[in-house]
Amino acid sequence: MFAYERTDDRLTLRRPDTRWLSNGFDGGYATAAAAHNLTVEEGFDRTDLAAYAAERLGYRPVGPTLLTGVRQTNARGARLGPIEAVVTAGLSNPAVLPVEASDDPRSATAAVADSGVEPGTVNVLVGSSEPLTDGGLAGLLGTIVEAKTATLLELAGCTGTTSDAVVVGCPAGAGGAAFAGSATEIGNAARVCVRDAVAAALDARYGDDPPPAPRDAPYGIVTSESATVFEP
Repeated sequence: MFAYERTDDRLTLRRPDTRWLSNGFDGGYATAAAAHNLTVEEGFDRTDLAAYAAERLGYRPVGPTLLTGVRQTNARGARLGPIEAVVTAGLSNPAVLPVEASDDPRSATAAVADSGVEPGTVNVLVGSSEPLTDGGLAGLLGTIVEAKTATLLELAGCTGTTSDAVVVGCPAGAGGAAFAGSATEIGNAARVCVRDAVAAALDARYGDDPPPAPRDAPYGIVTSESATVFEP
């Protein structure tokens, strides 16, 4: 489905005429031949992320670019049916969402660097060989976030990290599937691939040691506030 180029600090997915949707720093829709996942150096504190990506790649990318502190040699992928997923996963900055309000001192306002980029990050890049409408791509992104969250809750006790990002892509052109929820072939395959790729990426990153428990992580947040509930 994709052609891959990988070094220790760069993973590029290539396929001509791909329609992408990203919720990363350069997010939104774009049609381009490539998407990138870049490993940043320790202590990274740049905020001009588009300029940084252009410096790293040697040109300003048209397609989406994600950033992480995880080495690209720890990336892992999974394929099923029309879906292919590739993931890098690090959990030094977990995000925890208790069902009830918490008095945990690690509040969302106190524990995260302003840059939003920490040594962890779970980056998920997913391609469909079947075309989708822009709405279908948005639905697929939602399905992937749900699958990533469910997997991380089961394996690591967190919903993600403070800097996670997702990229989805499909063949460009008019038409395509308008839905990609869990009951569709595309959505179901995406759930399976994301689950298995996230698990494999965590294993590649942490080996025989389990991922750090959220309470032991050097960065991260616990969402401790309560909202005012109302009936509309």
